[in-house]
Amino acid sequence: MLPRDELNRTVARVVRAIPRGRVLSYSRVAVLAGLPGRARLIGRVMARIGSRLPWWRVLRADRTMAEEVRVEQARRLRAEGVKVVDGVRVPRSAFLPIGDEALHRRIRRDAR
Repeated sequence: MLPRDELNRTVARVVRAIPRGRVLSYSRVAVLAGLPGRARLIGRVMARIGSRLPWWRVLRADRTMAEEVRVEQARRLRAEGVKVVDGVRVPRSAFLPIGDEALHRRIRRDAR
């Protein structure tokens, strides 16, 4: 396991790399942060440091938003041009593919 500060920096780097109008799931953020299978850990880190990040671009694997932030998250996503279905779900087309090379370049660039 990474030390807490390094874990925070790693998760922040991945979340900041998500471009406007696109989203990732907690599980995909975990994979990109080198922590496959640790989506819940990513959720805990986001709860701790998320206010400094574009947190609204991270969703559950089922493409839904957490109930406690749903209204604000949907508002922010719509402002970025993301379609929100029934006020709770984002279409699969808004998700970045995990192999998106531009995303990987942004993550690597921010690591320096």
